[in-house]
Amino acid sequence: MKKNRFGGRWATFFLAAGLFSTILISCKEDKGDLVGQRTVTDIIHENPEFSILKEILDNGGSPDAFRTQDATFFLPDNAAFQKANIASSAAISKNAALPFLNSLIIQGIYNVDNDLPADSLKTAAVGKKIKFVKQDKVVTVNNSEITKRNVVAANGLIQVIDSVYVRVK
Repeated sequence: MKKNRFGGRWATFFLAAGLFSTILISCKEDKGDLVGQRTVTDIIHENPEFSILKEILDNGGSPDAFRTQDATFFLPDNAAFQKANIASSAAISKNAALPFLNSLIIQGIYNVDNDLPADSLKTAAVGKKIKFVKQDKVVTVNNSEITKRNVVAANGLIQVIDSVYVRVK
């Protein structure tokens, strides 16, 4: 007498089909799963070369100062602060932090390789302006050389500068 293995084959088939469909369904990406582009604030917090600027941002009581949309940000790195004899964020008082941070922002996205304005531009800080100068391949803003150009962030472009170009009180 022949044994009937028909039930075992169907059980194996359904088990394999169920496993395969589970794998397919679990591998789909939702929009919520995708990692978005980082904002300027995120980049500052993740990058150790901006540790002094991060402290100013956090200790100055204005952690959202760099969340402005469609702007160009002129960020001094730690070497720029050291060049200005600023060893920590303690050199900038809490009251001076927001005006200092706003002086590093201009509205509009300026790719320094292509979009240099001829005139000076107003910063987000009241009464502060910046001026671009391009000589050969060197671009400066208020006599600070741009060392890293056109770093893309979710809310604008970052230009890393080699010195602190505003007065700190």
